[in-house]
Amino acid sequence: MNQLLQVWEYILVFVMAFIPMIEVLLVIPVAIAAGLSPFWVVVVAFAGNLLAVWIIIVIYEKLEAWWEGYKQRKFEGQEGQIMEQIEKTSKRGDRARRIWNRYGLPGLALLAPAIIGIHLAVIMALAFKSPKKLTAIWMTISLAVWSVGLGVISFYGLSFFGWF
Repeated sequence: MNQLLQVWEYILVFVMAFIPMIEVLLVIPVAIAAGLSPFWVVVVAFAGNLLAVWIIIVIYEKLEAWWEGYKQRKFEGQEGQIMEQIEKTSKRGDRARRIWNRYGLPGLALLAPAIIGIHLAVIMALAFKSPKKLTAIWMTISLAVWSVGLGVISFYGLSFFGWF
């Protein structure tokens, strides 16, 4: 029964890392603080987040086509409002554009998890017409760096405070 509970905990880590709004920035420190193995937490959280990133990359064109159709249906006959909507950008989008203009795809991939989240960074990179293969490579590298870094910082940070 105890082993089944442990497997369930790691499945939960995987699922939580897969969810765009939660990601590895929250999952890894919380799971390590909960007493799970830091190595397996990093591996499982990385895998969950990476799967979501790759799914976004694979289905991006379909998402983009759906979004354009949705906007056209929603604002049919309201051309003025469409132009206003296009001109308005979110704060996250502005940050991503500034990073993109300054550092390109590698900068967006490596800085995005802390600033806008890696899932949104993938969508932004593809919207900025970055090749899918390069986007997948850079987002994987970024996710690996962030996952390992968070695992190390979480483990040693908690050890410093006597949790381990």
